[in-house]
Amino acid sequence: MGSQRTISKYNLEYYSPDMTVGKYDMPSIYPTLYRPEKLLGFNQLNVANYSAGIHFYLDDYQFERFWNKPGLYIDKLSQFDCVLTPDFSLYQDMPLPMMMWNVYRSRLLGQMMQQLGLTVIPTVSWADERSFEFCFDGLPLNGTLSISTIGVKKNDKANQMWQRGVLKMIAKLHPKQLLVYGGQVDFIYPDGIDVVYYENDNIERLRGL
Repeated sequence: MGSQRTISKYNLEYYSPDMTVGKYDMPSIYPTLYRPEKLLGFNQLNVANYSAGIHFYLDDYQFERFWNKPGLYIDKLSQFDCVLTPDFSLYQDMPLPMMMWNVYRSRLLGQMMQQLGLTVIPTVSWADERSFEFCFDGLPLNGTLSISTIGVKKNDKANQMWQRGVLKMIAKLHPKQLLVYGGQVDFIYPDGIDVVYYENDNIERLRGL
């Protein structure tokens, strides 16, 4: 497989071919039904509000360190109520292999945390229709999923793509519960889904200054 340094660089010690699905061998995450009372960003790990869940709806540079050295953060993350999987960016102008890599990294870290006993809620993201081929791979059916509305409220094109992605996600994964981070947008979810909204905690913190 390569030297230990190479294995560690790509977190291959956490990869198991028997726990992957789909054409692109995405690590799979099993379903959970869970609703945290509050969400805090990974950049607030030192805030001792352990009753909150941790999210990664942040700029990638604020949590790339988790991918680089995941073992350093597991003990700290395990103290919190639950953890959403990392939301590595997917942009429409990204090459497809880069999109796939970011989806893969999110799934692998999520699977690793589940295997270590953390309560894990999968984050779902997409860029455009091309990403629909792989962006839902490895995600559980009939469980709790999380999505974000950040960046779609004031951009009609982004909003339309977001809505197409939400409908595709629901059709493929049939979530029983959706944790929507960033507040409400003008969208009617199908009946039977428990939709829970969380405000952007960065904005909330700024309001409190």
